[in-house]
Amino acid sequence: MPSLSSEARFLGVDLRMLWREIRQPWLRMHDWPALAWLTPAAPVRLLHPDGRETLWLGHEREGAVAGKAPPPFAAVELPEDLVLRRSLALPPMGAADVANASALEARSVSPFAADDLAWGHRAYWQGNGSARVDLVLSSRRQIAQYLATRADALAGLEPEVWVRTAGGLPIVLEGYGEGLRKAHAMRWRRTGYALMGLIVVLLAALAVTPSLQLRARALEAAQAYGEAAQRTAPVVRQRELLMQSADKLTQLSELVSNRIEPLKVLDRLTQLLPDDTYLQSFRLQGAKVTIAGMTNNASALMQLLGNEAGFKEVRAPSAATRMGNTGKESFSIEFMLDPHVYGAPVSAPIAAAAAAAASAPAAAPIASAPAAGNAAVVPAAPAAPGPATAVPAGPASPPKATFGGGATFGGTPTRPAAAPSGGAPASASGAR
Repeated sequence: MPSLSSEARFLGVDLRMLWREIRQPWLRMHDWPALAWLTPAAPVRLLHPDGRETLWLGHEREGAVAGKAPPPFAAVELPEDLVLRRSLALPPMGAADVANASALEARSVSPFAADDLAWGHRAYWQGNGSARVDLVLSSRRQIAQYLATRADALAGLEPEVWVRTAGGLPIVLEGYGEGLRKAHAMRWRRTGYALMGLIVVLLAALAVTPSLQLRARALEAAQAYGEAAQRTAPVVRQRELLMQSADKLTQLSELVSNRIEPLKVLDRLTQLLPDDTYLQSFRLQGAKVTIAGMTNNASALMQLLGNEAGFKEVRAPSAATRMGNTGKESFSIEFMLDPHVYGAPVSAPIAAAAAAAASAPAAAPIASAPAAGNAAVVPAAPAAPGPATAVPAGPASPPKATFGGGATFGGTPTRPAAAPSGGAPASASGAR
């Protein structure tokens, strides 16, 4: 039946021993040179067997006590007749193991009873890690008798018991007033660690404070931005609507500015085409015009259109063909219009256009368009002699805007019949 063991082991490793090995170096952390200043040495007044008193700062002698304030701790040096000494040579080991080995050696060689044994040790570490130990033994009963003889000099203080080595260094026997000095050192050490922790915390706070301030400002800015966005939401919506309207107006203005006014094109073609030219189709697609018809000379017509301001890229998509014995040529011509010349006026107000239409003359002369493109007015025929007859005045007709008289696509328009000799003179005009 397997035996139960209370040892804490994992995969054959003693966990308690492992924790002890890890913990042991940190127990003496306060002895490191970088942290030794956190545990200042306490002053101790040492009473020698010959009646002298000296001041010690830790384990170092400072001098005589005379003329100085009495230290809070006192120690008594045992005379040599009350002390047994022994030296040990130990292999490399830790301080705790050296103390345990010294205690075992003291109990082994002590001539005193176990409850009467008082001992102390001091270790000297060698370069290879080994240690040499000075071990001292004494009787507690004899120590008590000796302390009773020095009670007047102690002035009620609980003293430590020291034994000096051959080199003059003290060896403290355990179980006396050394605990008070250790507690004092522990308080100083804890206070120093607390101050160091406080310094670290303050440094961390100093390092983090700018970031926290920036974060707080960012949060405040975000909150202020949100509040401003809520307050200005109606204005922003109105601005968006205004921008959309402006975009639509811009697009509409571009469309209108690029739109060709067909009446202007027709009027100009009416004035420009010669009398022997007839149009059979007229197509306006954006700024592109396609005309087809019949003329006597298609090449001369293309040259005429190409020299006109506002007409660009004049070309014939198909060759002109002669129509039988008529002497005419069937043509098809394409050209582009300049929007600045034939575009719709977008900047003129409607009221101005209406005023211009109202101020137009009541009767516009009918102009003719000869092949050269110059309009001429035909004078009225002379009236026959005779009495003039009154023409009854009728209601005035509203003014009408005309594009240079009667528009025809080539040829000469039919003139109105002459008025009788007895009537009012009539005017005749023609348009080409």
